[in-house]
Amino acid sequence: MAKVLIVGSEVHLSLSAGEKFWGFHGTPKANISDIVKIEKINNFWKYSGWRGVRAPGTGIPKVVGLGTWRKLGSKTFCAVYKKEPGFKITLKNNEFEAWLFSAAELPAELTKFLK
Repeated sequence: MAKVLIVGSEVHLSLSAGEKFWGFHGTPKANISDIVKIEKINNFWKYSGWRGVRAPGTGIPKVVGLGTWRKLGSKTFCAVYKKEPGFKITLKNNEFEAWLFSAAELPAELTKFLK
């Protein structure tokens, strides 16, 4: 399962070797100053903000969503599992418009961005 780490002034979405392989991507990174907001998501499979086409990545509906989801003009990185709750981090000035990932909690430094 992906983990959010604070490394200096950056936030990293740390992925396991399997997540990197099946998601066709390394560790996504962003400056903390590029975080617009963070939302708690209880069920990603019912979340209407998850749109686009998986390319590249691995997806099995209601089981796993791992990799890049593209829609016209934007990309979202996903590391979502079964019915596990997680977060959406909305970013500016980054390769990705947002990260969607399953996680129980965030580092304390990021709770100020929760909306």
